[in-house]
Amino acid sequence: MTPEQDWQKAQEISGLVERGTFLRVVNYHATLHADEERFRQEIRAFRKCYHPVSVKDLDAWCETGKWPYDKPGLIPAVFEGWRNGYDVMAKVLNEEGFTGWFYLPAFFPDIPVEEQVAYCKPHGLRLFGQEEYDDPRCAMTWDEIREIAKNHVIACHTGNHARLDESLDPEILKKEIVDSRRRLEEMTGAEVTVFCWRGGDEYRRSVFAHSYLKEAGYRYLVSNLKIEKIA
Repeated sequence: MTPEQDWQKAQEISGLVERGTFLRVVNYHATLHADEERFRQEIRAFRKCYHPVSVKDLDAWCETGKWPYDKPGLIPAVFEGWRNGYDVMAKVLNEEGFTGWFYLPAFFPDIPVEEQVAYCKPHGLRLFGQEEYDDPRCAMTWDEIREIAKNHVIACHTGNHARLDESLDPEILKKEIVDSRRRLEEMTGAEVTVFCWRGGDEYRRSVFAHSYLKEAGYRYLVSNLKIEKIA
């Protein structure tokens, strides 16, 4: 990004803050058992100051331009579908009564347990905390994801944690964007309307994929700095 683009981005963010038209997002990746109490304290503090965010809340805000709650919104975003995301973070969120958004690579749970560790590195998944378990499973199971879907938002983080670009074959793009949503919905019974690229690219940086995002039926694209409504 050029200095001019950096300045424009800073001005855009500043304007959003001044108008109050923004949500807070805290990203979590490997949520280790050793850090469980720290996470509990964080979520408990968030609950005092912020309101959790559902997709329905986001829909209403986009339609009316008004945030309906006294407290500002905050999203704890839990990435990659790690096993400890269920064992630790989902547990803490449930105990504290706060909604999390779980960004899942849709095909990760389908990888055989004995192949999951080897799958991680080639797909850009940085594995931490596996020593906390006595077996090789590092991904959530579909049963665990279905349990999470009862109280939290399930979002798609591509099919295989792929870093997508316009040089990819259209069939790969379709699999990573369209088929991934279908897999998540098929296995959870939950509607999946939120998509996030690996790397957090914005809508304007992924023009080559717009038709696939629309074909899949997503309503929102989440990037590193914004949540964008898919037109």
